[in-house]
Amino acid sequence: MKIAHNIGTIKDPNYNTREQIINCHEEIGFDGIYLNVYENMDVLEGKKGIFFIMGNFLGGDNTFDLKNVPQYERYCTLEQIREMCDKFDFEIGWHTWNHPDLTRFLNKRLIMEEVKPPDWLTDCKYFAYPYGKYNNLVIDCVKEAGYEKAWSVTQGELNPQTHNYNFKLFRNHIQ
Repeated sequence: MKIAHNIGTIKDPNYNTREQIINCHEEIGFDGIYLNVYENMDVLEGKKGIFFIMGNFLGGDNTFDLKNVPQYERYCTLEQIREMCDKFDFEIGWHTWNHPDLTRFLNKRLIMEEVKPPDWLTDCKYFAYPYGKYNNLVIDCVKEAGYEKAWSVTQGELNPQTHNYNFKLFRNHIQ
């Protein structure tokens, strides 16, 4: 699976052009689901993937993360994400409520509060680690929350023989 965030022309790893999305032949995991994905949804025709949503930012903006991204952007609403899922071969996955670095939490209860999806997100099977970071405690919590698979970008494994492989899946950026 490849990772994407925005669809636009800004020269930054957080952005992919329409052409890059069109030319990607692998599944795509969109983290955060920015409004520009909805505005360019036609490029998702024939694609498959997962929209990893952040509960407290649905319909909001990325001001919490401006130190890590090139500019202010808005996120899609849940209705817009569901519309894209209905129209294209995409599912909804979970990316926490608040996008914290989960490896900084030493308390299992705090991690579980972030990784447990809301009741309205039934049958959520997939998780993406904020900032791509995980450790054994985070993996244990993600498994306990009932996910089948979890993806990273900064860590991750390519060898299916690795212990907990389905919870250490590596994603690379679209080129």
